[in-house]
Order: sequence, then C-alpha cells, then structure tokens
Amino acid sequence: MPGLSYPFRYECSACGSEVTINRWEARYLAPDPDLPGALEIALQSRGWLRDENQDLLCPSCAENYFC
Repeated sequence: MPGLSYPFRYECSACGSEVTINRWEARYLAPDPDLPGALEIALQSRGWLRDENQDLLCPSCAENYFC
C-alpha cells in the first residue's frame, strides 16, 4: 500500500500563512507517517489548530481565536 505523498502544504484559513509538513517531521512525531493523523500531530506540534468548523488556524490566529 503506497503511503502519503509528502510534503504537504497547509494555509491558515484566517490570514493565509503557510506551513509545510515533510515526511521526516511526521515520522519523528508519529509512529506511522503514512496515516493522515500523523499530519494533524505535526501541525499541532507547531501550534496550528482547527476551530469548530475544522478550519485550520496558524499559531497567531489560533491564539487570538481561542483566547
């Protein structure tokens, strides 16, 4: 079974900031970098969070949103 195609680029829904997650980072943080959950773990480790609508927020926007 083929794995995920790294790298993945994400954009903040609020401000447009971008983050890229590479395979090494996902592998370092999650037991299996080929599972979609590994990407969420990597995003959260950088402070990126999802709001109740599942929109992705960068650390600055997440801080403003959740505080």
